[in-house]
Order: sequence, then structure tokens, then C-alpha cells
Amino acid sequence: MRFDRTPCCLQPGSRCGTRFRELQAWVTRITGKGVKLVELSGGEQGKAPFWAQPVGYDGRAFHVAFDHGCDTEKLLHEVCHWLVAPRARRQKPNYGLGPKGREVDDVTGDNEEVTVMLLERRLAEDFALPLEKIAEPDYNVAHRRNVDWDACEARAEQLYNALDRATGPRA
Repeated sequence: MRFDRTPCCLQPGSRCGTRFRELQAWVTRITGKGVKLVELSGGEQGKAPFWAQPVGYDGRAFHVAFDHGCDTEKLLHEVCHWLVAPRARRQKPNYGLGPKGREVDDVTGDNEEVTVMLLERRLAEDFALPLEKIAEPDYNVAHRRNVDWDACEARAEQLYNALDRATGPRA
């Protein structure tokens, strides 16, 4: 694993336009967690904390791996998972959502994922992340019938309103 790679939006010649530096500073300030940009090699995909995605969380740092996707989107998505997760799961690898170490049922996991995606959409503008770079809110759920859209939207709105995006969460 190669650490400290340059995010895609800060590569020479990039026309991405997202505000990755600001996002990274905000993430570390509000969570107290590190951000590691890595490049995986060989069989590292599929191992902790990258079980199924090019992003992962080991309980101490957010890991964002290179895969031709938008690094700003991946990091924003991960911090939204941290914000949505109950405090008891914020120190657990991948918030206890699995696929290894899964601590929640499909209904809970699906509703958390949709809430994460809705919160990510609300925060995207703050970091100049175009909405078309974000997947649909229910792209990664086990069963769409599990989703309580009204409750997910209300929770995402509550979390969004509780954030001071310049200085972190309000007390």
C-alpha cells in the first residue's frame, strides 16, 4: 500500500474543481480522525479496511484508495457515515456496517446508508462536489422495501442543521 498520494482533484491539470483540501481540513476538525489517501496494489482490495469499497474506516482514520472515482465524493461519503453512526459505533471499523464485523440488521443498515447519501447530497455544495458525482441514495441497500424515506430525510436534515460547516458540529 502506498500512502500519501495526491487526491485526484489536486493532480496537475485536473479540472475537477472540488474543494478537497477544505473537506479534508473540515473532516479532521469535526471528527478528530485522520485521512489517509492510499494506492492499493495486488490483493489489498478486499482486506481491512477495504472489504468491498475503495474507501474504509479503521476506527482511527478514513482511508481513501485510488480507483478512478472522485476522492472528494469518497471522503465526504465516509464522514457522513461517521456522522450518521451512533457514537458507540464510531470507533469500530466501517462503523459496524460490515461486511466484516457487521453489527446491524439489513433494515438498520439500509436506512443508515440512505441517510448517509441524503446528508452527503446536502453537504456536496459546500465542497463544490457536483451532485452527478454522487450515487443515488438507495444504490447500496439490501432491500429498497427496508427504507423509511421520510425518517431518513428527517434524520439527514437534523444532522445537517446541527453542523456548523465552518467549525464543525454545534454543541
